Amino acid sequence: MPVSGESAYSYDLSLPDILQAGRPNTVSLTVRYQGSIVVPSSATFTLYPNGDQTAVIDAAVASISVDGVVSYTIPAAVLDASLSGRDYGAGWMETWHVTIDGVEIPKNRPAAMSIRPIEPTVSDADLLAEHPDIIAYAVNGTTTLQTVRDAAWGDIVRRWLQSGGATWNIGDSGLFHESHRELTFAKFWLNTAKSNGNETLVELATQHRKAYESAWNRIVAQYDRDQDGRLDDPNAIEAGPVIMHRGSTIPTTIRRPWGRYRRPVIL
Repeated sequence: MPVSGESAYSYDLSLPDILQAGRPNTVSLTVRYQGSIVVPSSATFTLYPNGDQTAVIDAAVASISVDGVVSYTIPAAVLDASLSGRDYGAGWMETWHVTIDGVEIPKNRPAAMSIRPIEPTVSDADLLAEHPDIIAYAVNGTTTLQTVRDAAWGDIVRRWLQSGGATWNIGDSGLFHESHRELTFAKFWLNTAKSNGNETLVELATQHRKAYESAWNRIVAQYDRDQDGRLDDPNAIEAGPVIMHRGSTIPTTIRRPWGRYRRPVIL
């Protein structure tokens, strides 16, 4: 909660940043209040690595666009796992200081460094392939389902993290594809049903919600824990999120809830 008497600003910090090693990364922050973007008068950016308490970027001046987005581009040289104290994995921390109405407000955002961060694989084309008329049900003027896809992706990543999983070490972005698609449908049809009172769409949303839960329970993953750009074991798949523990060059793991097994050999 904000300090008593101060405005309760919102910050888009709901997910950790996954920083890709070896290239520049532009990170950003948006401040909102009562539905509108707030433009800070100034802002700085600090970055702490996961293996050292010393900032690798210290109170650097951040850019502020005319529409209020605060951003900073982390140089590729900073995200170098060969340097001491800059390891792959979680534990990095971004610290923003934004000044609004003369008050400097600090905000932290957890981050991780990965050689190949995962990305959503569901596109509008995937959604249209199952429901070709879906855009016709959208709000007038809507030509893309990007907003609802983004919302569903955020929910999926948060659920994975809250289950004890990590995303920086996943070797295949496609493991969330079916879950992401079904949750996008569930959100879209439920929101549409609420806006026009169509009970048929409520039933459709419920069907996709059940399909999402079923797809989630079938998720199996392959990992690149040592971040060498290759799967740890191409023949091994693991069901359920994997909890990472630091303290060694290659983190140890606790698998839950279903464990690890190898692919069957097809003759």
